[in-house]
This record gives sequence, C-alpha cells and structure tokens, in this order.
Amino acid sequence: KEKDFQGVDLRYEDNFDAVNNLTILINKTDKKSMKDFGTPEDFLKEISYLFGKQSYSGSTQSEGGFKKDRVSAASLLDIGTSKKAGKEYYNFELLVRSADGDEGGRHQLISSTVGSDGNLYILKVQCGDKRWFKGIKKEAVGAYDSFIVA
Repeated sequence: KEKDFQGVDLRYEDNFDAVNNLTILINKTDKKSMKDFGTPEDFLKEISYLFGKQSYSGSTQSEGGFKKDRVSAASLLDIGTSKKAGKEYYNFELLVRSADGDEGGRHQLISSTVGSDGNLYILKVQCGDKRWFKGIKKEAVGAYDSFIVA
C-alpha cells in the first residue's frame, strides 16, 4: 500500500471506513525543540500538506458553500501547546471539508514534538465529521492525548 506522506512510520485505518485513521510520521530535523520551529501558527503553515491541497483548478460559482473557485476549506478549531515528559508539544484541531460530500468533512487532531533522537514526530488522528458526533470523538481524543515521545 502506498504511503500518504513522507516519513509515515505507522498507520492504522478503520476497517469499515478509511476516512477514520491514525498516522505517525517521523522525519529528521535540525531543530532541538518545537520552539525552534517558531510559533504553533508558523509550524502549522509548515505542515499544511497534511490537510491536502485542492487539486481542482477550474472555475466554480460557489460549490457546496465554498468561496468562488474553491472546493475545499480547512478551519482551525483549536491550537495550543502542552508539556509531556519534559517535551514541548504543539497541538491542533481542524475541520477539513471538501465538495465530495462525504462525512461532512474530517476532524483532524495533530500533535507534534521533537524527540531526543533528533526526529520530528507528528501524530495525525482523522475521523469523519458524522462519526465524530456519533461517538468516535472519545477514542480519537484518547489516542491523541496518549501520544508521548521519549
């Protein structure tokens, strides 16, 4: 199976619906801590590829309530930092929508830190919006909160 992104080390996928998945990316970095990336907002711009890029480049009026000539949108719901086991983490919650009409969008929980081995670790938990409100949120947040790098 092909990998979603460079550095994918682990990927769990819902057997029923691949929209729900958990991915861990590990990539080398010259940074010593998350603060070396700048603010959480700066870091979010650097990893924006995780949310997907709009591939459609045609003209639209207002597909699915999106802006003219857009068929996707990402909304930042929460941003913050935390400290676990002495390491700084940058944490994000997003709702990413596209005009495919599937699941009403995707909730994405992202947590990242720099490990003592000189690698950048990124956890991305993604769940369909409908399932999020039907109860999968509890499991997603549980996995997200348990992410700790040595």
